[in-house]
Amino acid sequence: MPETKDPVSEIEQLLDELEGFAEKSPWWLGNKIAIHEEDFFRITQRIRELLPSELAEARSMLTKRDLILKNAQEEHRRIIGSAERRLEDLTSEEQVVVIAQQQADQIIEQARQEAETLKREALVYTTELLEDMEQQFSQTIASIQKGREFLQSEISDQVEQNLQDIQEPEEPAPEPALPTVEPVE
Repeated sequence: MPETKDPVSEIEQLLDELEGFAEKSPWWLGNKIAIHEEDFFRITQRIRELLPSELAEARSMLTKRDLILKNAQEEHRRIIGSAERRLEDLTSEEQVVVIAQQQADQIIEQARQEAETLKREALVYTTELLEDMEQQFSQTIASIQKGREFLQSEISDQVEQNLQDIQEPEEPAPEPALPTVEPVE
């Protein structure tokens, strides 16, 4: 049975692999890193796969929220339209007009209250969802920033080491001593 890895650990391994490419890059490239295109896209694709599924769920929840709001607005319009049609039907007789107006007002007020309640509940739900997403994104961004800072530190250390190696020339070997020749008398 294959071992299941923690997504965060796997992302860290992938970042380590990217660091390995940075460490293996030729020193003469300066501030650039050489990495094969297939390796780069393989690693970035896997990181995308490991990103939290909550991102897709949040997107789905936002779509559902929009649908709930749309349905509430349509229901509001339907109720208003129904109340207006009912009011028109009742206005044909004078005695009924006052009663119909009161009923229509009650229906409209009830529809308005229901629409406000639905809207308020949808906004509360959306706010809670966005707060949760914000917290998850903040944690993910903090992890990514730590990884980037670590990578930048490692790259800076490697560049400094390379520059020191270049600037500190090896000591020249001592020249061999020439034999001394004594003058002939």
